[in-house]
Amino acid sequence: MHMNTMLILTDFSENAFRAMEYAASLTQPLQTSRIILYHAFQSFIFGTELPITNTPDNERLYLECMENLALQQDRLRALIHAGIRIDMKAEDALLADHINDFCAEENVDFIVMGVSGKSGLEKLLLGSTTSLIISTSKVPVLVVPKDTIIGKPLTSIIFTTDLKHHETIPVERLHEILRAFPATVRVLNVEKGAGTEKYVIETKESIASLHEIFEPYHASFDYLNDNNTVDGILAYSNQHQASLIIVIPRKQGGLAVLFHNSISKKLAYDSNIPLLCLPPADK
Repeated sequence: MHMNTMLILTDFSENAFRAMEYAASLTQPLQTSRIILYHAFQSFIFGTELPITNTPDNERLYLECMENLALQQDRLRALIHAGIRIDMKAEDALLADHINDFCAEENVDFIVMGVSGKSGLEKLLLGSTTSLIISTSKVPVLVVPKDTIIGKPLTSIIFTTDLKHHETIPVERLHEILRAFPATVRVLNVEKGAGTEKYVIETKESIASLHEIFEPYHASFDYLNDNNTVDGILAYSNQHQASLIIVIPRKQGGLAVLFHNSISKKLAYDSNIPLLCLPPADK
């Protein structure tokens, strides 16, 4: 299985273009054959929260979006292999509400989106939409921070886990990513405020399982006991010059939020390292 269809979300900002540039560099290793450039716009009747449908204003907005997508397509075309097909899609919608239906209809294998940083949280795709898509998507989501360096080879991958719920690791998808990018792999086990019972039976089972999963990639294992999880992961990632951080955003069953759910958004906003969120195996 290859990442044949890539969905790139854009709001036409320079940060979104940077994410698109970064995505272009992944098309060859992921063996991408099709890209969908997608923009969600919302039109509302002034002074209300009622959406506008089938009006001249709505049609005008749609046409403007398609013109902007065409400009993005031209920029993207110059960055990718000539054989890759590019489709464009603009919708008057909140993508987060139907991301999985859209991905199923269009056979999307991989999502790429940008993030603007704290100053632009209110902008489309850059605030709550980012975290909603991360936490609901059934396909991998790559979040490209605004300060990501473009054109730098992907040489170091860090996979973060909290030593619980190792059974939710989507092993096949993870291996697919690790095969696509032959990089140094480090597994960072985060034990937030761990006490003295560090090596309970479950922890030992998790460690054994992780070693088995990562054995083909000669991964090294490190342990982080840091109450400020984000700072700890970022310090470690910078120390090891990480090219990519991989997290699994949710806990099995969805009854509670795995620590990744709260840190994934913070990592995206506070880091210059792309963040790959893999949906858990139970999805």
